[in-house]
Amino acid sequence: MATVKESREGDPFSVRALTRGLSILTLFDVDHREWTIDEMAEQTGLLRMTVYRMVRTLESMAFLVRDPTSNRYRLGPATIAMAYVAEDHSDLVRAARPFLEELTVETGESVTLAVEIDGYPVCVDIINTTRPFKRRTAPGRILGDLATVHGKLFTAYKSPEEREAILCRPQPKHTPYTVTDRAALEAELEQIAREDVAFDFEGLYLGTCAVGAPVRDQLGTVIASISVVVPAGRFGPKERELCTQAVKKAATSFSAYLGWHPGQKRE
Repeated sequence: MATVKESREGDPFSVRALTRGLSILTLFDVDHREWTIDEMAEQTGLLRMTVYRMVRTLESMAFLVRDPTSNRYRLGPATIAMAYVAEDHSDLVRAARPFLEELTVETGESVTLAVEIDGYPVCVDIINTTRPFKRRTAPGRILGDLATVHGKLFTAYKSPEEREAILCRPQPKHTPYTVTDRAALEAELEQIAREDVAFDFEGLYLGTCAVGAPVRDQLGTVIASISVVVPAGRFGPKERELCTQAVKKAATSFSAYLGWHPGQKRE
């Protein structure tokens, strides 16, 4: 699987040091509030000394704060301002909760709600089950590229020009199962637009599969996506069909709640 360093430093216009520093900040989420230097080095694939220098710089600017007892770092006060200026999706999350909870009960699996922010699918809510399964995401985390159901769903309903721009980007090979072939991705996006459902068969993380569907507002614009996230061992044909029908029903019901009618012309 490509490390952050390998997948994001190929752009000749990017600033390598800034990319590395930001890769450290993106490790922090609601499930991972604290990290040691060694843990950050392992997760990012960067040299320990590089991480140490980046962390000390971020600490000097109050983006990170160190616990002197445990030597673990957490987000500092400088990140609060960014949180205030970010778009608030709390109303959407509250409205979606009953539909997500019902979907969790129906499938017995974890579910995710995502929105698109500045061209990136971002997780805004998660409901986990008590069944054994280690998730790799959390609210606030960017959910990736066309290897994810959310990335596929938001791309599938864009204009031809917008879709073309996304397909022209380098597609990282996250796992042996990641689809990177241009023609195959085009065909998959066309199918998603027709059938209102997207799949991930271990394309982003080994051992993790997912199925998702779009959420529309009263004008028919896709404003969110819902997915059921399942371990590969529990995603056989029977389970896959159950999860597919359930997530499509949940997305359609939530869209109807928001004012969408299936007979309307899609935007």
